[in-house]
Amino acid sequence: MNIGIVGAGGVGGYLAQRLAEAGERVYLVARGAHLEAIRERGICVKTQAGVTCSAPAAVSDDPADFGKSMDVVLFCVKGYDLQEAARKAAPMISPDTLLVPLGNGVGNAEVLRRLYPGHAVANGAVYIVSHIAEPGVVALGGRGALLVMGMEGGETPPALTALAEALQKAGVKTKISGDITTDVWKKYLLIAAMGTLTSCHNVPMGPVLQKHRKELEEAFGEILAVGVAEGAKLGKEDVESVRRQLEKVPHDAPTSMWLDFKAGRKTELEQLTGYVVRKAREHGIDVPVMRRCYKILCEKAGR
Repeated sequence: MNIGIVGAGGVGGYLAQRLAEAGERVYLVARGAHLEAIRERGICVKTQAGVTCSAPAAVSDDPADFGKSMDVVLFCVKGYDLQEAARKAAPMISPDTLLVPLGNGVGNAEVLRRLYPGHAVANGAVYIVSHIAEPGVVALGGRGALLVMGMEGGETPPALTALAEALQKAGVKTKISGDITTDVWKKYLLIAAMGTLTSCHNVPMGPVLQKHRKELEEAFGEILAVGVAEGAKLGKEDVESVRRQLEKVPHDAPTSMWLDFKAGRKTELEQLTGYVVRKAREHGIDVPVMRRCYKILCEKAGR
């Protein structure tokens, strides 16, 4: 397969290295010092066992340089960059290319469908602890990644099956979901609630659990209600699963959105908070906690 990967960060860089190491033809879109380091020695993954580097078939900041269309393009960028990244990826997208967004959020497939009407667009959720340690090097925490992918209609096109097989061969635990809408909302339930409340109160996850637990539980209920209205089969057991995950979180664990706010960087506010508020309005659902925090965070962001 020709596999395009847009974004060489913690997710995209990891997948690119594993797939290239397994012999897949990977065309990686990266930029800056990261791009130059990858050109020099390949994309590297650092684990407790050491550093492994693999050269993609090609790497560039301009997809037109690849000179060919892909069987699959994985979008591994932040939600606020997805639309622009997808536009720039046009030279490697043919009518037969499967598009798979793997960023945080539940609205990413909508963005791609609007830009590429008539194309096959899957959706996906990635469970991984990773970050860029230095240019060209992705540091992996834990044992690896779990990638869940699927089409919203439940069908499985050949390109999705081939991609899953390639990922499994590369050592990436992969699941093709028959209900991807529910699966992406299960992850979103945790990241939207905690990303919003850590940023809203300017604290890590531990204090949210201890001092703002009532708000957190209310946020879970609000997000769950919106998810159900959007077609996700969510229930109390999913909230309980999130609670169990949070029991294992260190007291000072941050969320990426809170870190971005603290550093004055661009944030995923619209993907993790604004999206819930907008969809709640569409469905006539009251979401007071998410709405209040959205207002506070918009002011923090200078809007």
